[in-house]
Amino acid sequence: MTERVRRYWRRRNRHWPGRGFRLQVARRTLQVGVLVLLVVIPTLSLYDNLRNQRDEVGIEARWDTSLVHQLVEDLDDPSRVTQSVRGSVWTLKVGELVISDPLAVIDFIGAARVIFDHFLITALIPVLASLLLGRVFCGWLCPADLLFELGTKIRGWTGIETDVGFARITKFAILALGLVAGVVLGTQIFAEIYPPRIIGGELYLWITFGVVSAGAWFFLALLAFEIFVSRRFWCRYICPGGALYSLLGRWRILRLTLVAQECTDCTRCNAVCEFGLDPMRGRFGQECNNCGLCVRACAPGALVYRVGLRPRDGRDVLPAAEAQVS
Repeated sequence: MTERVRRYWRRRNRHWPGRGFRLQVARRTLQVGVLVLLVVIPTLSLYDNLRNQRDEVGIEARWDTSLVHQLVEDLDDPSRVTQSVRGSVWTLKVGELVISDPLAVIDFIGAARVIFDHFLITALIPVLASLLLGRVFCGWLCPADLLFELGTKIRGWTGIETDVGFARITKFAILALGLVAGVVLGTQIFAEIYPPRIIGGELYLWITFGVVSAGAWFFLALLAFEIFVSRRFWCRYICPGGALYSLLGRWRILRLTLVAQECTDCTRCNAVCEFGLDPMRGRFGQECNNCGLCVRACAPGALVYRVGLRPRDGRDVLPAAEAQVS
C-alpha cells in the first residue's frame, strides 16, 4: 500500500468507523455491561429471598423477579444460578472467585487495623491489571466514569465552558488522609464517598426496597458540579481510587504513544482528553486510563498503543519506523 493510499484511508477513518471507533464500542460495551451487572445482582438476590420465603405472589408482582423466575424455574437447582454472582464492583463474588477493588481492601484493613492475607489476595487481579494496563478500571469498567462522561457530553451540547481547575495532587492527599482517618477512627472512610460503590449500593436499595439514600443525592450533586463548574472534577482532582490506580499504573506496560512524524498538531486529541492531558506532545503520565478517546479523535493515526517501558523523560513519543500499531 502506497503512502498516499495509506493517508487516504486514515483521513476516511475520521468519518468512517475505524480502529478508534471499534475501541470505543468495546469500551462502552464493558461500561454498560458493568451497569447491567449492578442491576442484575440485587435482582437475583431479591428473587432468591422471595423464593426461599415461598412468596410466589411477591415474585409475580414484579416484572424483574418474574422474568428471573421464568428463566430459572425449569432448572434442577435454580439457586445455583441466582447465587452465582454477589456483591458489586467494590467486592464481587463470581462462583468461588472473589475480586475486590484495591481501595476496598486498604479501606477495610485500615479500619480493622488488622492485615487479612486472604482479603489482600482478592485484590490481586485488579492490581496486576493496573500494573500491566494502567488505570483501566477508571476508563473501562467504572460505572461512574460512564455517567461522568455523559456529563461532559451535556457540557458540550449546552455550550457550558466554565472549568474551574484544582491541584491534581489533591486526590493523593485525600487517599493518604483517608487511610489515616480510617485507622484512627476505626471506620471505612472511602466506602462512603467512592462513586462506584455508591452507585452499586443505591441500585441495591432502589431495586430491593424502592428507595434511595443520601448517596444518590451526593452523586447527583457531584455530577451537577462537573457539568456546571469543573469538568471531570471528581476523577481528576478528588477520587482516592483514581489516585491509587494512578500509582499502580505509573509504570504500566501497555502505553498510548505518539508517532511524532505522523502528528499534524491539530489538537483534536487534547480537546477530547477527559483528564486534561497532552497527548499531542506524548505527555500521558500516570493519569492516563488508556480510554482511547484521543485515538478515536486522531485523524492521521498518530496515536497508537504499544507495549514497552515508561520512558525516562516521561514522554511517550516514537518515530514512525519504531511504532507498533495495535
